[in-house]
Amino acid sequence: MGSAVGVAVLAYRRRQQATDHDRSVSTDSAAPEPAPPQNVVTDAPYSTDAIQTAQDECYKLAFGVKSFDYQILGEHAAVLDRIAESAEQSVHQREYFPRRPMLLPKLLQALNDEESTRRTLVNLIVADPALAGSVLQRANNVFYRTSREPVDSLDRAIQTLGTDGLRGLMSVAIMQPIFRVPRGSFDNFADITWEQAQRCATAAESCASVTRSADPFIAQLLGLLGPLARIVLFRLTMDMYRQHPNVLPRAEVFIRSMQVHAPAVACSLAQSWELSDLATTALREQVDRVPPGQMGPLGRATYFGDLAGMVTLLAARDPQSWERAESLLIEQGLPARTARAVWNAAAELGRDANR
Repeated sequence: MGSAVGVAVLAYRRRQQATDHDRSVSTDSAAPEPAPPQNVVTDAPYSTDAIQTAQDECYKLAFGVKSFDYQILGEHAAVLDRIAESAEQSVHQREYFPRRPMLLPKLLQALNDEESTRRTLVNLIVADPALAGSVLQRANNVFYRTSREPVDSLDRAIQTLGTDGLRGLMSVAIMQPIFRVPRGSFDNFADITWEQAQRCATAAESCASVTRSADPFIAQLLGLLGPLARIVLFRLTMDMYRQHPNVLPRAEVFIRSMQVHAPAVACSLAQSWELSDLATTALREQVDRVPPGQMGPLGRATYFGDLAGMVTLLAARDPQSWERAESLLIEQGLPARTARAVWNAAAELGRDANR
C-alpha cells in the first residue's frame, strides 16, 4: 500500500542513492557527531516531572477533560488489550492511514529536479488552492522574508522559500488530510493534535537547521510522526470501541494507548515507509527513552521538537502558567541560543495562525 508520507521522502531517498557505497544512507551520518558545547547538560533524563506534566496537560486539552482516572477495568480494559494486540499492524491498514494525494508526487519530483523552473512549480501549486495558500503564508513568515513588503505572488514565494523551504512545506501539506478524524467523540482531538504536530515539526526543523547537525527536512518529517502515531491510535481505539456498542469511549483508554504505544507506532511508520536507518534509529531512541544528551543529532532534533511543540501549545493558551516553559529546553540540554531559536520557531506558528 502506498503511504501518505512515502512520497515526502522521495527527494531524500534519491539523495541517499547518490552517496558512495561505503557511506551511510543519510548525508548527515557521514560527518562525525560534534561534541556537545561546554554549557550543554549531557546527563538530563529523557523525562522529568515537568515534562510529564506538560504531556498530561496536552492530553487534557486534546480530549477536553480536566483530570484522569487511570483505573481501567471491565470492557474498557478489554479495549485496551485489543489495542495492544493490533497497534503494530495498524500502520499498514488503510482505514487508519489513508492513501497519499495524487498531486504531491509530481511536486516532489519537480522539487528534486534541478532543471525544473519556478514556472513549473507555480503551475503545479496553483492547482491546489489550499497548498498555494500555505506556500504564501510560509513565505511571509519572518523566518523567510527578506524585506518589509509582503510576498503576494506564488512566483515570488517560491523564490523566497527556495527548494529546502518548499520541500519542508510539502511534508506538512501531505500530512494535513490524514490528521482528520470523523466527528462524534472528542471532537477537538484532531485539531489540537494537528496544531501540536505543526509546532513539533517546525521546532525539529529549526533545531536541525540551527545546529547544522541533521537534515532539517527529515527532522521536520520525524517531528510529524509522533502526533501522526496518536491519530492512528485514535482511529484504532474508536474501532475497538465499536465492538462494544453499549460502552461509551473513555478518554483515559485513548490516552493510555498513546502513552504506551505511540513511540513504537511512529517507529513502525518510519519502517513501513522505508525511511533510512538513521531516521528509524532517531525514533527508536524515543521508544527506548534514551537521555537526549546521548542521542544522535537527528534523535535530539526530534526530541526537542516534540518538547517545544508541547510547551508552546500550552503557552499559547496560558502564557502565565507556562512562562518558564522555554527553560525546559535548556534544562534538558539544549544551548540557550538554540533553545531560543527552536522556541521562537514553534511559537511563531501559533502567531501566524491567529493573524
